[in-house]
Amino acid sequence: MPYKRTRQPPKHKELVLQFEKAIKGLVHRFRNHPYVFYTETDMHCYLYHRLYRGGLINGLYTTAEGHDTILLHKEYATKARYRRRPEDGTLEEDRLARGRGAFDISIWDPLYLSTLEHRKQKVLCAAELALNECGSKNPHTINDTTKLADRGNVKYGYILFFVRDSKSYELHKKKVWDNLNKAAKRVRIVFTLVNGNEKPKPQYLGAWGDI
Repeated sequence: MPYKRTRQPPKHKELVLQFEKAIKGLVHRFRNHPYVFYTETDMHCYLYHRLYRGGLINGLYTTAEGHDTILLHKEYATKARYRRRPEDGTLEEDRLARGRGAFDISIWDPLYLSTLEHRKQKVLCAAELALNECGSKNPHTINDTTKLADRGNVKYGYILFFVRDSKSYELHKKKVWDNLNKAAKRVRIVFTLVNGNEKPKPQYLGAWGDI
């Protein structure tokens, strides 16, 4: 699909709904064909594909430096800087830390794009994906929530949590859901489970569709 110069940027509502529609497309594909995806990175690529083909976010925009770009980006850095707590691996904001976080998939806010430099854009929507991140001491969901719930990083944050034939999930189900339910108070969650022939309805938690 070729790039096109946009005449008018899409509204936030349009972008949020397209973002969520693409996520639901990924969920549908995973439930029907869970082993199409070898790793979580394959899922990133599929979601990127769905978003790019959606038609709203692949128009050309010009940054403050005069660079042409699109709204859709992978591994875009957070505004905040973080360090990992050595005792449990969870992220803690630290403005003196060397490292930033990054989002698996993000859409920049078109309302600010022309006034900001390429490396200083505002993120409208961002998603973090997880595949079988079910260990009892795994801080994945906690860390994703830390990044996504910070309104300085992103306006609408999503955790896409997928489980595929995981014995670890059955062992640590309570802990997994404790973390997800806490996260759902701050960000939007979709939980998708495929366990052999068991494919319960995906659970969408949080304010999906709202802006």
